[in-house]
Amino acid sequence: MEILQSITTADWINIFIACVTLLTAIIALLTINEMRTQRVHSYFPDLNMADFSFYIYRGDYDQQTETVFLYTFRDRKEENTSISGFNELKIGIDNIGFGVAKNVKWNWYFNIEDAKKIICRDSDVNWEENDDFIIIDSLPLNISWALDIEEDNRGGSFNFILPYVNENRETEIVIPDYFINLYWLFMVNQISTENHRGLNEHEFPQLELNVNYTDIHSNVLSKTFLIAIKFDMIALPREESNELAKFRFEISEKY
Repeated sequence: MEILQSITTADWINIFIACVTLLTAIIALLTINEMRTQRVHSYFPDLNMADFSFYIYRGDYDQQTETVFLYTFRDRKEENTSISGFNELKIGIDNIGFGVAKNVKWNWYFNIEDAKKIICRDSDVNWEENDDFIIIDSLPLNISWALDIEEDNRGGSFNFILPYVNENRETEIVIPDYFINLYWLFMVNQISTENHRGLNEHEFPQLELNVNYTDIHSNVLSKTFLIAIKFDMIALPREESNELAKFRFEISEKY
């Protein structure tokens, strides 16, 4: 108490000014750190993917080979259009951030065992595995496929992906064919079987895309995208039309 009584009005004013000065310095320091953090984040890349729909067609040479081969296209084809040759479905991957994504590498993951369990409920499906391929046959559907899951899952890389605001170049990667083929087989078996339990497309496993990349400061960043496949329309392969289905990808991030 004696110490407080000995402090004069001038001393209190000086203490108050010192506190205000200290508080101002703290606020200024916090502001500078926040600005620094925002500046660093302004250089962060941010990879993103968008949903889209696509069409499934039967290849023109099915009658010669007596098997159904699926062709995928983003746009609907005119009637009597030739469906043949090399085919692959690509999905865009964009950088919606403000910094360059460098050393971009990706690979796919798909739970093939879960897919096998639900597809092989149909006794007409013959599923064989060896060191290199999965062989799938179904006599009623006229299919005989050899799928190289391991090869398709290896993915690839880009040196960099520039921010979308700076470059409108499309950066695309190929969707593994097996994912679309197996989903089509699963859904067709459901609608073509008299004893099916109803369409339950949610049972089908999602496809995972694992992406790793670095920013300009060489910080390693990663994302995992979950790609679910849904159907808008699907026809039985014995129908005359070559247009077999319309599917769509619904994409989300895995946290």
